[in-house]
Amino acid sequence: MLHLPLEVREAVPAVLILHGFTGQRLEPHRLFVLFSRLLAAHGIASLRFDFRGSGESEGSFDEMTPSREVEDVNAAYQYLRSRPEIDGANLGLLGLSMGGMVAALSVAQPDLEFKALSLWAPAHPVVWLGPLPRETPSEHVWTMYKTRANTPEAPGLGYDPLTDRVDFSGNPVSQDFFTELLTLEPFQTVTRHRGPALVVHGTADPTVPLHIGETYAKALETRGETQFHTIPNGLHTFETLAAQREAHAVTLEFFKTHLLGGRDSAVSFRRSVLSDEF
Repeated sequence: MLHLPLEVREAVPAVLILHGFTGQRLEPHRLFVLFSRLLAAHGIASLRFDFRGSGESEGSFDEMTPSREVEDVNAAYQYLRSRPEIDGANLGLLGLSMGGMVAALSVAQPDLEFKALSLWAPAHPVVWLGPLPRETPSEHVWTMYKTRANTPEAPGLGYDPLTDRVDFSGNPVSQDFFTELLTLEPFQTVTRHRGPALVVHGTADPTVPLHIGETYAKALETRGETQFHTIPNGLHTFETLAAQREAHAVTLEFFKTHLLGGRDSAVSFRRSVLSDEF
């Protein structure tokens, strides 16, 4: 879904928005929808899309790996740059949870240039792997997940022997996903981002611990302007109206500052539906 300001007399900046693991382009309690509308009302376009195998996109969820999601980011980026309404030299990137990790990987791609980066509760391989050493064979990780499946200690986690897939609450996950996780260093790749950055994290996040967001922020601080904003008692997707408002407000100001130069172009907005490739 592409959200555009109603009156586009010249090319406008845009934000590419990435959803999380097992998520989709709306995200819980319409978190992304409302933020896209807020951006558009202030003169900034945005593109929300479903990664392959998620939401209404083609493919199966078990095709999903971080590197394939980076490929999807590249396709969405090229789509944005092809639109005459969009200023292709003035793009921001926002990722939630695994979408934040994928954003951290994407900014290291030589063909992707984002002027501003925001990470909401960004995930890291340790969310899935725990303290396992990176040299752990992927087969060991796969066996660990299959062993934990269908036990009281791992609610929502199963294993489907018919397809040889780990079952995350009805979402099939392949061994390729875990194999890739063992190779990723998003705390390092995120430092390839050359513009300002904002990390937003709830202090009570039960899914991605606060220290992970803090580590992303510290990594980003080593290379330039970075804000780290915590939301007191905030959960993973900011599941209260107050937390959602706070995440939206601080991120809106960030993108207005760095994509609009601080101008506030308060306007109405319109929406257009993406082509089927998204």
